[in-house]
Order: sequence, then structure tokens, then C-alpha cells
Amino acid sequence: MRSYLECIPCFFAQALRAGRMAGLPDEKILQVFYEMGENLSSIELSDSPPKTGKFVYGLVDRISGRKNPYAQVKREHIRLALNLLPELKNYIENAPHNRKLDAALRISSAGNIIDLGALADVGNVQKTLVDALELKHERWDIEPLEHRLNSAREVLILGDNAGETVFDTVLLATMGELYPSVEIYYSVRNAPIINDATYEDAVASGIDKYAKIISTGSDAPGILMDEVSSQFLEKFKNADVIISKGQGNYETLNDIDREIFFLLKIKCDVVANHLNLYKGASVLLFKENRDDETN
Repeated sequence: MRSYLECIPCFFAQALRAGRMAGLPDEKILQVFYEMGENLSSIELSDSPPKTGKFVYGLVDRISGRKNPYAQVKREHIRLALNLLPELKNYIENAPHNRKLDAALRISSAGNIIDLGALADVGNVQKTLVDALELKHERWDIEPLEHRLNSAREVLILGDNAGETVFDTVLLATMGELYPSVEIYYSVRNAPIINDATYEDAVASGIDKYAKIISTGSDAPGILMDEVSSQFLEKFKNADVIISKGQGNYETLNDIDREIFFLLKIKCDVVANHLNLYKGASVLLFKENRDDETN
């Protein structure tokens, strides 16, 4: 997905939030803004928002000297989500057998509200969970997902944010129960950026109990295919099913020529317009590969 002019002020807003999180004084945040301004001419609207986002957060890291300013926030989000875990599991246990996957996907989509790149704060996670479980989704392509999982051998989940990772454990556990022959892989960022999940965050959330954790090989807040590791690329090409979490992964992969199921909560007007849906909607979107789309 390309960037739009509306993305430019959002980059500056993200830089301000990241600078505050890193403890930068106003003068240093102004320095961040100045350097961003000097580089505006090099921003290509054909680039995905996460590509420019990587530059912005790298700039804040360099000027602040802090490589992981969101570390404490990520730990707090994981703690908060773990406190909700019994309620999440109870919801799955009480769901009819033929609705368990649907319920687990709804929980996983609810967790995607935990995003400090697109949002200034995560708001009321408990209310978001309740809303997601009761929501009549505008786009919810569960039938093709169930069909493909029935014959799948390998599934790759593209993780997004710390804390959301705990919600994802419910989806992983449910998939493992319903499709015991499927081997599940779960990808995380190679290094800290914003509150995106790294290996340590995934383990703290319990992901390793249900899936093999792999790194994308990049610290971009999305999947930049020219930066990923050979291990990730092999899984990405060969997995029978890919479920991609969050906006950043959608923004970098929606034009990729392969089947992907995008599971996300829409958090900005640009993505809402791109999907022809409304801001705040939870979405399970099946993107067929281009060959299939032309048949």
C-alpha cells in the first residue's frame, strides 16, 4: 500500500509521541522535526507507510540514544492482557464447537487495538474486547480460512504488537486444538520498534507454548520484503496459510502476489478509505493472489 499526503502529518505526530516516550526535551524533539523536514523531499508516496515509519523511529532512537523506549509500556500491556486471559479462554470454552475459530479470531482482532504507532493510546482494552466479541463485522472472510485450514500443513501468523500477542495465544491454542496436524509459526520483529513484538515479548506472552517463533529479520513496523531474513522468506513463500495481524503488516503486504488473510482493526482514515470500510472496524480480509483474481 502506498503512502498518502494524509500520512505526512501522522509521521510527525508519531515522532512527537515517540520523542515524549523517549524522554526527549522539546529542543531535541524540534531537532527530530527539523531532520524529518530536511528529508521530506526523499519520501516517496509510492513507499508504504511503515518504510517511512522505520526512518522516523530510527531518528528518534538516534537522537535520544534509547533503542527501546517502549520497553516498560510493552511489559505493562502484556501484564494487562495476561490478566484478561482467563476471561478470553472462558469465552472460547463456552463457544459452540463450530464457532470456536470465529471466537478466537474475534479475540485476536480485539487485541489489535494495542497499537502505539497508529493510536495515541490504547483506550479501554476491556471495552474493545467486549465490542469485538459482539461486533457484526463488515468484512469477515472466515469461510475460505476454514476451508484452507482443513488441508493445511503449515500456518504462518505475522505478529504485530506486544500485549496483542497474549490475545493471539488464544487463537494459536484454538487452532492447535481444531487442527492438530498443522504446524504453526509466529513471526516477530528482529529488534524493538514502537511497541511491536520481539522474541522476548512473544515468549513473555506465552506464544512459544503454541507456535514456533521466528524473526522477520527486520525491525520495520511491517513486512518490508527487501529486508526479511531467508528463514522468514522461506516460511512466507511455503506456508499453506498466512494470517497477517495489524495495519503495518497490511500496509506492506496488501500488494504482494500471494494469498493472505489480513486480521486487523482499522485505526486511521487512510486505511479505512483503502479498504472502503469505516475507522474502528475489525476485519478478516482474504486477499487472493493475482492469478486467482484474474481467473
